[in-house]
Amino acid sequence: MTVVVGKTFDKVVLDNSKDVLIELYSPSNNDCKKLEPVYRDLAKRFKDVKQLVIAKMDATANDSPDPYTASGFPTIYFARAGKKSSPVSYSGDPSLQNLEKFIRDHATVSLRARVKDEL
Repeated sequence: MTVVVGKTFDKVVLDNSKDVLIELYSPSNNDCKKLEPVYRDLAKRFKDVKQLVIAKMDATANDSPDPYTASGFPTIYFARAGKKSSPVSYSGDPSLQNLEKFIRDHATVSLRARVKDEL
C-alpha cells in the first residue's frame, strides 16, 4: 500500500499511466480503523499488478485537489489511467470482496493472473 501526502498526490494519484484506488481517511475515525486491515489485505492481493496502486491519504493532515475531496470518512475513489479528472467514487460496503469487485469493474489496466488469490 502506498501512503500519499499532499506533496506526492499529483505524482502518485494523478499518474496517467496507472489506475489508482485512493482512500481519504481520518486516523481517529472508527470506520477508517475498521477498514484498515481490509484495505491492507486488498493491497497485498494486488501487489504484483504494477499498473495498479492501492493508496491512502490522511485527509485531516493533507489537502487533495478537486474532485478528490473527502465528503466523510472514509472516502474512496478509483482514478482510472488516462481519466484522472473524473474519478469513480466508491459507495458500497467496504468488504474485501466488494472493493476487489469495484477495482475489477473499473480497471483500465490488466489484472490477469498476477492477482494473489488469498481468500
